[in-house]
Amino acid sequence: MTIGRPAQFDRQEALEKSVSLFWENGYEATSLADLLHAMGIGRQSLYNTFGDKRSLFIEAVRHYIDSNGQHLLSGLQASGSPVGNIRKTLERVVESLVDQECKGCFVTNSIIELAPHDEEVRKLAQLMIKRTEKEFKAAIDRAVTACELSSDTDARATARFLSSIIHGLVVMGKASASRSVLQDTVRIALTTLK
Repeated sequence: MTIGRPAQFDRQEALEKSVSLFWENGYEATSLADLLHAMGIGRQSLYNTFGDKRSLFIEAVRHYIDSNGQHLLSGLQASGSPVGNIRKTLERVVESLVDQECKGCFVTNSIIELAPHDEEVRKLAQLMIKRTEKEFKAAIDRAVTACELSSDTDARATARFLSSIIHGLVVMGKASASRSVLQDTVRIALTTLK
C-alpha cells in the first residue's frame, strides 16, 4: 500500500470556502472548477479529502448547520426577557436579510433547490428545522415559567410557527422583499406571543 502525500492545505479553511461558494451560487450553479479555484486546491486533493462534488456539498451543509446555522438563534438563550429574546432574534433575521450582501440562509436555499428531489438534503434540512424548533420551544417554555406567556401556551406549535416564520422571511428576503414587508411579518408573528 502506498502512502500519498499529505494534504498541503487547511481542510477546515477549504471547507469554509466551499460553504461560501455553494451558499452564494447554489449546488447546481457551482462548478467543480469554481470549487477548486475558490478552495485553492487541485482536483485530486478534493477527491482524496472530500470525495466528489456532492459529498463536499453534503459536508458543507452539515458544517453550516453545526456552526453558522445556530449562531443566529444563540440570542434566544440570553438572559433577560424570553419573549424579548424571541423578538430580537426575529429582528436580527430581518436585519441580516436587508443587508446588500444578503445570501439568505444556506440551508433554506438548499431546501428550495434540492430537498424536493434529494433525500439526504431533505434530512439535513429537517435536522436544521428541528433544532430551530427546539431553540424556540425552550425560549417559549422559559417565557411561560417567567409568566410572560400564558401557561396554556402550546409551546411546540408556537415554536413550529416561529421556525416557519424564519424560513419564510429568508425566502422573502431572497426575493428582495423590503424591510417594511419583513417587519410587518415579524410584527404579526409576535402577536402570537401575547
